Amino acid sequence: MKGFNETRFNSPTVVLGIFLLIGLPFIVGLLVQYDYLQDLEQVSEERLTLYEMTLDSELRKYEYLPYLISENGMVTNFLNRGGEGVPINRFLKRVNTIAESSVVYIIGTDGIVRAASNWDRPNAFIGLDLGFRPYFKDAMAGRQGTFFGVGITRGEPGIYISHPIKDQDKVIGVAVAKIALSPLEHLWKEGGETLLVTDSNGVIVLTSRPSWKYMTLTPLDAGMIREIHAREHYPKYQLQHLPWRSRTRFGFVREATIGAERFLLNTRGIPGTDWRISYLTPQGPLWERTLGVSLTTFVVLGLAVLTRLFLRERRQRQISRQQAVEANHIRDINRKLAQEVEERKRTEHELRAAQEELVQAGKLAALGEMATAIAHELNQPIAATKTYIASCRLMLRRNKLEDLDPTLIKVSELGDRMAKVTGQLKSFARRTTDKNIEFDLRQAIKEALNLMKHQFLVENCDLKLSMPGQPVLVRGDRMRMEQVLINLFRNGLDALQETPSPLIGVRLSVEGDKATIHVWDNGPGIAKEVGKKIFEPFVTTKKEGIGVGLGLSISYKIVKEMKGDFRVANREPCGAEFYVHLPLSKPQQDDNRS
Repeated sequence: MKGFNETRFNSPTVVLGIFLLIGLPFIVGLLVQYDYLQDLEQVSEERLTLYEMTLDSELRKYEYLPYLISENGMVTNFLNRGGEGVPINRFLKRVNTIAESSVVYIIGTDGIVRAASNWDRPNAFIGLDLGFRPYFKDAMAGRQGTFFGVGITRGEPGIYISHPIKDQDKVIGVAVAKIALSPLEHLWKEGGETLLVTDSNGVIVLTSRPSWKYMTLTPLDAGMIREIHAREHYPKYQLQHLPWRSRTRFGFVREATIGAERFLLNTRGIPGTDWRISYLTPQGPLWERTLGVSLTTFVVLGLAVLTRLFLRERRQRQISRQQAVEANHIRDINRKLAQEVEERKRTEHELRAAQEELVQAGKLAALGEMATAIAHELNQPIAATKTYIASCRLMLRRNKLEDLDPTLIKVSELGDRMAKVTGQLKSFARRTTDKNIEFDLRQAIKEALNLMKHQFLVENCDLKLSMPGQPVLVRGDRMRMEQVLINLFRNGLDALQETPSPLIGVRLSVEGDKATIHVWDNGPGIAKEVGKKIFEPFVTTKKEGIGVGLGLSISYKIVKEMKGDFRVANREPCGAEFYVHLPLSKPQQDDNRS
């Protein structure tokens, strides 16, 4: 059980399960967050468009009011001729009531308010010097002015819209309408929305959060604050900095952090003004949804993993019980297997010894068939030697010693020739021990052909030989390779006994890192049923009494021990062909690549 527990806790499946349990909820949470952010971004765009249009509509609703006042003849006469102000004040009050603006008033060229709609109320504007206001200066310059500021009497913020009053292209005064935007802020707050409007200096002029009003999104330097106070934009406020930070997420969503609160931010400019309106979406619902989906995924995966572990544990227990029942049986089987392994090793050793004996027997059989060839090779030099010896004896009797030396040299050459023939037989017949030496395949083919030369002559068989000009080096037992080749030549000659114009072809070639010996003939070929098992022992195509079917089996084993391959096929239009593929020795492989 200890081994089982270690395997169970170190299993890659468990590691993968832990990774999925932790990583998958996180990934799912990110995907949900990304999808929800896209939805929030779209909703934010729509809400921002709505509030932008509402604010723009509110501003444009009163844009015409100062112009209408400036075009009234009673106002022009009042500024030119003076007189009783009550009628003009009542006219302005009536206009203010109908337009539902905060207050309308008329300023003289000296900057003093001459008439106002709130003339009959405390803190009336009449008599105030407003020549410092930017909207007054814009109107005196002949253009419409717009200004946001806090009133100097009651401290109420609002938009001031001004228009010049002209008489024969001469500015004789300024008509002004003040629009209070506090009802709009109240609607934003009642709707639970978070909005803010900033001016060109980053000062929050409108917001659904009263505590943020007149705070700045960026810190203002002392010079800018003095300039704002000089124009009495916000006379009673210190313009403190709101702790505001913003960043971009997922490449398309902007986030704003204000104090401890985090919002999704969407901002755009308001056409016709230097204001910017911002819509802020709290991130609380976003994180609640993300956390909820992640926890749900975690719980589901946890249950799945626990169920999987429970089922696996139960299955492992069943396997353990079954293993305990079969343990004795397995030990018995192991003992029997050990005995069989020993028996197989013993059998393999005996088979290898038998194979060596079969190889040697094959060599001796080949020697028996080559006896006629050897006799033919030795008879001629023996007869010539006898003739030369008789000549030498005659020269000695006649005392012709000067002719004796050339004749003895010829006798010696004949001796070398016979020694070469017998040496080939001796080297072929002896047992070899050098089983992994480097040798030239060309030389092995030549030696095998030399030993079979007489058989080729007796059978009247032509030989077609093709070999490369450079050495073809392989590693193995050269004598055993010669035995393979002699076996192929003997088989070919046996198959060609009833073939007119018999022909055996031998071709040595190099392709890549392998050498190929191709031996073919123009005989009857190999029967299909024999070709499938031709390398098996005791399978032969020869007539009864000629062979026992061990030659190709032994040859196949020799080639395999040299890490080679042995193939057989029928040749078109007739005959059989054998392919012996052998790996080149490593130094030669490197030379071929270079």
